[in-house]
Amino acid sequence: MIGGLMRFQCVERICAACLLIALLQGCTTPGQSGAQPAAKVDADPDAAVRDFQIRALDAAVQTMSPGVERDYFAGMLASRSGNTNDSIRLLNGVIPAIRSSQPERAAHALEALGDSYTIAYRYRDAAQAYDDLEAHFAQNQPSDVADDAALARILVDAPAQTLEWEGAVRQKTLRNPIGLLETDISVNGVEVSWLLDTGANQSVVTRSVAERLGLTPLPGTAATGSGITGIKSPLRAAILPTLRIGGAVLHNVVVIILDDANLRVGSPSEAYQIQAILGYPVLKALGRIRFAHEGEFLAGEIAAEQTGGAPMFMRGLTPAIESLVDNERLLFTFDTGATSTDFSVRYYELFRGRASTWRTRTIQTGGAGGTVTRQMFVQPTVDLKVGDAVVSLTNVPIFSSRMNSGIDLLFGNLGQDFVDGFSSFTLDFPKMTFSMGPPLKPHSETP
Repeated sequence: MIGGLMRFQCVERICAACLLIALLQGCTTPGQSGAQPAAKVDADPDAAVRDFQIRALDAAVQTMSPGVERDYFAGMLASRSGNTNDSIRLLNGVIPAIRSSQPERAAHALEALGDSYTIAYRYRDAAQAYDDLEAHFAQNQPSDVADDAALARILVDAPAQTLEWEGAVRQKTLRNPIGLLETDISVNGVEVSWLLDTGANQSVVTRSVAERLGLTPLPGTAATGSGITGIKSPLRAAILPTLRIGGAVLHNVVVIILDDANLRVGSPSEAYQIQAILGYPVLKALGRIRFAHEGEFLAGEIAAEQTGGAPMFMRGLTPAIESLVDNERLLFTFDTGATSTDFSVRYYELFRGRASTWRTRTIQTGGAGGTVTRQMFVQPTVDLKVGDAVVSLTNVPIFSSRMNSGIDLLFGNLGQDFVDGFSSFTLDFPKMTFSMGPPLKPHSETP
């Protein structure tokens, strides 16, 4: 869904530059009734679907007899496990049978189907799924599905994105003034700095960059907005005919066009202008992507697989990583377009008994056009086990109430602080795994 366009965070200081580009992220899921405990889902597979308890859902599917019910839950499992083709096949097969008898399941299925078609670059089919959801399941649909439907209608005749390999992808990266990773890419003879953002559900350019690239907006407009502030911003879409990233040549890349001001971060006197963002559809197409701490972005075969990885899943068009926190198996979205980590209301509900050990701080969150200041809990220290790695985070803000945005659905969002202590990290989309290289040595241990 079109959710939090832009969020920066201030914790007892002026903007800490925690930026979340989270285009097209879910606001609520059909039938969701608030935070649920982690990994405590009972035998009800509908609860496993609602609460993104993927292991519980997998276990339930294994016990079911062949039929419509099994195909529905298997289709939802496939969608959230990154098995796009299986998701499309299974959910298309069951929707006619559950439209009348199971409207909540039908709404979940249509939402997942729309996401799967979008991931497969089948925009007309995605538009039809969203149209069906809007027209027939309004009482069960997520609140922002209209924005997804509007974008899908803009893209209805857009050609599918394709990829040709001509060589390796090895791009130099640098941290911009707000602490996020960018790489320079020349498009149509115009060099542009692109933010590498796993949390962006589409690639993005500013209006001025779109003009420099000679892009012609497609007919129609949609909107994106901050689920935290409720502020909406208009958007256009265009098709970038060719995008060359090292030896990878992508064709028919969808880019969202936003006003420059909506990608300008910081105070008016010290604002940083983001020019462009490489989002999930491009990063996923590259297959395996690796970010090296010394300043490289690698993709394809050259991005050597690392061991000891953790399962990776999908929340809509956003990767999610399984982590252990105090022996609880929790799912967090992972966003390289955010400098820091936030925990959600579901995390708060699970661990609220320890709130006496947390602090409270005034934190400012905002998006295009405005900000909101609120008192939040802050957890001083927390360890997350991801595969064989242990990540120690400090001063993590915790939302104690629903934000009506994508962060409500899982246990939080992991930002750059999650991976800063490691030599590299790799997202392997074909295998749906996430792994990290060896920890970096503290400065005192550096020879």
